[in-house]
Amino acid sequence: MSYCFKKQQQQVFDKYSLDLFFIKDKIMTRILLYCICCLCLFPSLSRAQKDISIGLKGGLSIPNLSAGETKNDWNKDYTSRIGPSFGVFAEIGLSRKFSLVPELIFSGQGGKRNTVQPMTVPEQYVYLFQTVFNTDKDYVFANLDNVSRINFLQLPIHLKFSQPIALQKKLSVYLQAGPYIGYMVSGKQIVKSENLRVYTTPDPQSEIDPQYVKGFFGSSVDTVIDAKKDLYHWNYGVSGALGFSYQMKKGKIILEGGGNYGFRYLQKGDDHGKNRIGAGVVMLGYSYPLCFRKEGEK
Repeated sequence: MSYCFKKQQQQVFDKYSLDLFFIKDKIMTRILLYCICCLCLFPSLSRAQKDISIGLKGGLSIPNLSAGETKNDWNKDYTSRIGPSFGVFAEIGLSRKFSLVPELIFSGQGGKRNTVQPMTVPEQYVYLFQTVFNTDKDYVFANLDNVSRINFLQLPIHLKFSQPIALQKKLSVYLQAGPYIGYMVSGKQIVKSENLRVYTTPDPQSEIDPQYVKGFFGSSVDTVIDAKKDLYHWNYGVSGALGFSYQMKKGKIILEGGGNYGFRYLQKGDDHGKNRIGAGVVMLGYSYPLCFRKEGEK
């Protein structure tokens, strides 16, 4: 009976996992199809519309790593860091107030963690460490400055609504949003500690004698870990912005604040938990018209 019950449980779990896989796969497929359809529309939009501009923008990204359902010692307590955000965009007029805005953005993602946190025991010392401290763990806790720098190229496709508000209709407010797909160009973890203190648990009362620490780990840490191989390279999600534009004699100056959020977990495995990317962004930019809509055209 016990075997049959476990087998039935496993079948239910497998079916649930398979359903989740297909749901995620459908979401990704729909986003990709949406992006492809929008890209396919560009030639016809270019012929049909007379309001097309291209531009550059850049500014600051304030990313963070949000822990998923499998929160553990490794993936929690991250805070925001400061990174770059810059790229190119096009704006294709659909009407007086609506336009389609494809972008290609370099987006600084990641986060930082400056607390007592897990640190892996060197492989050659794992057995000795577990024997000496009577534990089955292959990691300890230490006072570390840990910065995760994960950079993506993102391709958002936004629908934009713009409304003139002042200065003889030269100043406008706009809102844009839509899906994006992203590719990771780099993923590094920078770990430092000038005066290394090590603990068997997160409790400061569990500090290990410094002489043992020096033998196992040394007295300081300064290393860069290439984390890209352990992370999914492709991601997808939503992004958007609220901003202002000022119409000059030729072109527009734009100032916007917005954000992005990734739907896919970063980590390939579950050992160190799961995190999603996301960032708030502030950018300043300039767009230059390639084609003009004549006065009186709708």
